[in-house]
Amino acid sequence: MNKRNLLALIIGTVVGVILILLWLNYIPVSELKVYFGSISSIHVLYASICYLAAYFVRSVRWNILLSQSIKIPIYRSWLYSMGGNLLNYMIPIHAGEFVKSWFVKRNHGQSMARTLPSVFIDKTFDTLAIVSVIILIPFLKIQVSRPLLILLILLSLVFIICVGLLFLATWKQDKVLGILSYPLRILPKRISDFIIDKLSLFIEGLNVFEQHPLKLIVAIVLTAIGIFLDGCYFYLLFMAFRVEFSFLLVLFGYTLINLSYALPQPPAQLGSNEWMMIIIFSIGFNLTKTSASAIMAFAHILTAILMLIFGSIAYGISGYEVIRMIFKGEGLDGKPDRKDTATQ
Repeated sequence: MNKRNLLALIIGTVVGVILILLWLNYIPVSELKVYFGSISSIHVLYASICYLAAYFVRSVRWNILLSQSIKIPIYRSWLYSMGGNLLNYMIPIHAGEFVKSWFVKRNHGQSMARTLPSVFIDKTFDTLAIVSVIILIPFLKIQVSRPLLILLILLSLVFIICVGLLFLATWKQDKVLGILSYPLRILPKRISDFIIDKLSLFIEGLNVFEQHPLKLIVAIVLTAIGIFLDGCYFYLLFMAFRVEFSFLLVLFGYTLINLSYALPQPPAQLGSNEWMMIIIFSIGFNLTKTSASAIMAFAHILTAILMLIFGSIAYGISGYEVIRMIFKGEGLDGKPDRKDTATQ
């Protein structure tokens, strides 16, 4: 791991610990035992199934996008997604997106330059959830607080930037390539030409919907199903704790929490998840901070367990050596990080 990423990891961990300590000081910890003592196991099981199903649906979406470059079994794309998600969860530097492409390269012989566009597009579809959040607001009759408004604005900007780049790459490839290539002119011609060639392949891969508009419709539908399953997962946890709450409010709040992962996060969302739950569900929706904290604390533990189990299986089957490469400071092509940009 290079010094910049290591420093980001250390700072993120420190921030996460501070957030946890502040959260523990804010909530009545002793009251959490009452909630944890009455959890419904069957609802936890159903919630776990919904959680894994949501990731499976998204992996099907990625598989469809990936099919422009290479066709792989759906179960493989799901494993690769779980492996990438685990890495993003533990080390929030978004290396998991590159790992997904590395899995395809290692196991199917397709270059990362060919598969990375599908990963980017797949992540862009996740930002569509902000549209569903905005659509839900009039139906929920909630008062949008200032912190919630700021969060909505930040997430909307992320959505606009991602979708804008996708549309530009689809219909204005030359302009996008020209903008991205301009700063590279200061480099030696041999190096700049190499990078521009890789950028061209990447941008070319972004126009997947130009010749296949049906894929766009299918991807949107799968995105909606994934968002719905996310809501079911979190709503079932509310039921597991015997907390009565509106499904639409749960869907709205949990979608916001998921969208917040696009912003900088501590490792394993340490502390950030807990405070997002307080801000959205307790301050925003008047859920008691004890019940809100109990649900999120349990959800945090549950998702960590599910991620570790299925992510570990993914690395065991698809290639665990990528972990060693990342932590030893090697690029995903086996070369030092400083050459990563030029080689991928």
